[in-house]
Amino acid sequence: MQIFSVIIWIIILKFIQMSIWPLLKSPLGRFSYGISYPASLIVFALLSWYCGLFHLPVHFALVFFVVLLFYYFYKGEYTKKEIFENIRWDIVFFLFFLFMLEVRYLNPSISYAEKFMDHAFLASIINNPTVPPVDPWYSGGNLDIYYYLGHWIFGSLGVISGIKSTIVFNLILPTVFANTAVSLYAIGRLLLNRYEWLLLFPLFIVNPAFIYHLILGKSIQTVIWDSTRTIDAAITEYPVFSMLWGDPHAHVISFLNQALFLFLLIFCYMKWNESDEKTKWILAVLLSISLGSMPLLNTWDVLIYAPVLLLTGILIFFRNKNRNEDKHKITPDKSFLKSDLYLYLTKALPLKIFIIVPVLSVIIYLPYYLMLNTSGVEGIGIVHAPTSPFAFILVYGFFLAVLYLECLNDLKKRPWILAFLIPFGFFGYIGAGLCVVPALALVLRKNRTAQDILGSLGLLIIIFTEIIYLKDNMGDDYFRMNTVFKFSLIAWMMLGISCFTFIGKYLDKKFPENSKTEISQKMICQNQTWPGKIKLPENKKCAYLLGIAICIILILPVLLPDMNYGYGGKTLDGMDWIKTHHPYDYEAIEFLRSLNGTVNIVEAENNDYTYYSRVSSMTGYPTIIGMPFHEQMWRGDLGLVGERMSDVRKIYENPDDCISLMKKYGMTHIFVGKSEDEIYNVNLPYNQFKEIFRNEGATIYALY
Repeated sequence: MQIFSVIIWIIILKFIQMSIWPLLKSPLGRFSYGISYPASLIVFALLSWYCGLFHLPVHFALVFFVVLLFYYFYKGEYTKKEIFENIRWDIVFFLFFLFMLEVRYLNPSISYAEKFMDHAFLASIINNPTVPPVDPWYSGGNLDIYYYLGHWIFGSLGVISGIKSTIVFNLILPTVFANTAVSLYAIGRLLLNRYEWLLLFPLFIVNPAFIYHLILGKSIQTVIWDSTRTIDAAITEYPVFSMLWGDPHAHVISFLNQALFLFLLIFCYMKWNESDEKTKWILAVLLSISLGSMPLLNTWDVLIYAPVLLLTGILIFFRNKNRNEDKHKITPDKSFLKSDLYLYLTKALPLKIFIIVPVLSVIIYLPYYLMLNTSGVEGIGIVHAPTSPFAFILVYGFFLAVLYLECLNDLKKRPWILAFLIPFGFFGYIGAGLCVVPALALVLRKNRTAQDILGSLGLLIIIFTEIIYLKDNMGDDYFRMNTVFKFSLIAWMMLGISCFTFIGKYLDKKFPENSKTEISQKMICQNQTWPGKIKLPENKKCAYLLGIAICIILILPVLLPDMNYGYGGKTLDGMDWIKTHHPYDYEAIEFLRSLNGTVNIVEAENNDYTYYSRVSSMTGYPTIIGMPFHEQMWRGDLGLVGERMSDVRKIYENPDDCISLMKKYGMTHIFVGKSEDEIYNVNLPYNQFKEIFRNEGATIYALY
């Protein structure tokens, strides 16, 4: 049955992708087929979100795609020739999807880390796809305190597909991985004449800390974890860790939108001035939806990418500033509004990027901001204990090495740039100083390329995290944790694109094309012309390479470190491990999942990252309090988390308070299993309950 779930999932993804593809042909040309994969998802997110907002079935979101599909089919936009010419995009998508699907098949459990939270949100949305979604860990509350759009996208797809939430959970990361890969591959084809596949490497490389701990002889599980905790009291994740770790958390789901947004920015930077008005409008709308989705996907992203969008607009303007400068004067017989200068400014200034995109990105999700109920960032602070140079190199050393090698000639021409190391070193910010040098060298280049800009931006982000942090409620010990964590992942994406583009340029120069065979390979593997204008030559070498890639994709997950930590695998159902480890709970939870109508259930609470909260996490049904530290972070003191924890204990232990407290929180059922017996002296007013389920280790009662 699980294979049918995968097939249904792929059919839906392929359907929405094919529907939107013809719409993107004009603005994106040879990139349209591939980019329609992630673009269709963010459009689906917007449409389904509004269905939830107006309490309409999320299936209505498909109407837009159905109309597009029939319209473009009628117009003859789907031809075998074009589809075959774009098959490379399908190959990239499905290879990466299958790779991560196999990883999830081997490590599927909804068990440790943030998996309980991620599935709780997902299941809650599938149970009741309305906006704002119900918070399953805080009865009576909503997820208006969190960025939930990533879970919303896949929850809505789960509703439409009819797939069990515990299986949908393990289809999220394959979908994210594949969509991110397609966008990175598109960037590779945009920036490189050859070796475009190098741009997929940021998804696979580890940081130097991984190699360091491996050399020390640590176990592979320890190596993996320690490499992401290199900077004191901070998280230094990198994409391949995030994917293998298996949490479909907000920062991971956002990869697909980040990569799409970066592609769109690079495309605009390179093509804006030669694009027609229709193309610019479509690009502006795509940018608006992508940027507008960021606060709902992973709010930290927009803090970086919104300024980067405006910077891109400035760079586009200056990229074209030297054209027709002799016409840019106000003559005496002309007013300013009729002058050539005014006409030039209105044409050269990318006003759609400066005005339309920011405004539209806010408007499209305006109801989200009006419903938002969180304090957010409380201010900024100065990092008084910067990262040690050794730890800094262990995290960012690879990118620094590539960029210093790339900038050697720049530093020979401008050796004074090295002097910027001195003030940073004097104040102890050596890591920041190491970043300033190549960043400045790249910025000072006369003809800045996209990879120059991305490299310098990535370095500037790292410099920011070394000197400044955003104040949240993580406490004094972990004051830098989220700033380093969230921003360094953005920097990783930018630096990865920059560095592997430089590597590709170097290889292209070192090993130039010099034969008809290589040119043929370039034609079939890269497709440098627009769709419909290419003849695909046969090339056995390319077929062999594809076969090798498929073998690697299928074999590599088996060779990867075992990260199921004893929870078992070889299934796509993330709840299967409970059947083995907690069989009585499994039977009871499955019974609960089969119930119709409203279910709000009392269960035991006992801190975060434990097996407790397992009922709400596996069903998505609201409980009084799930993981308390999470709710405390989201809701602050106004959430009265401590009071809820105390009330749960009273419900289980004090018959006189039990019923009134259950009614206070809108509870309909109460769960009594081994976990409840372990921490409470269970004493319920049984005469006021109806027993609806019992096995040897778990009982479920319903209020009369």
